[in-house]
Amino acid sequence: MIPPELHILHIEDSDLDAELVRFTLENGGIPCEIRWVDNFPAFVEELETNRYDLILADFSLPDCDGYKTLAVVREKAPQTPFVLVTGAIGEELAIDSIKAGVTDYVLKSNLVRLKTAVPRAIEEARARLGKTPGPGRSATERRAF
Repeated sequence: MIPPELHILHIEDSDLDAELVRFTLENGGIPCEIRWVDNFPAFVEELETNRYDLILADFSLPDCDGYKTLAVVREKAPQTPFVLVTGAIGEELAIDSIKAGVTDYVLKSNLVRLKTAVPRAIEEARARLGKTPGPGRSATERRAF
């Protein structure tokens, strides 16, 4: 279950792509407030001054890449789920991103997948924090580990 309204920080250098993401989430029935920034310094400032339920990030930006944005999120908001929303990502880069700590990734050519990726990312983050049982485990089983 996702919160009544998600507070999302979205770093994306294309205003059109940012609007498509917003439209897709709204039409997908995901109530959210999105703070969109188009550069790395603004992204860092937002992380330092506000708290978000989810981070959406383009992988390739003029002043940073997905790894750099992920690193600053892990430093400033380590429990916040991080989903890449990118134009193209090869299999190796996708695997490396997941290993680095990205919760999920969604291709811009398949934004409709945000409808499932966002709630799953939120649920995974809650499970890690112990707020809900992880998949296939009761709360008692999870506490035993």
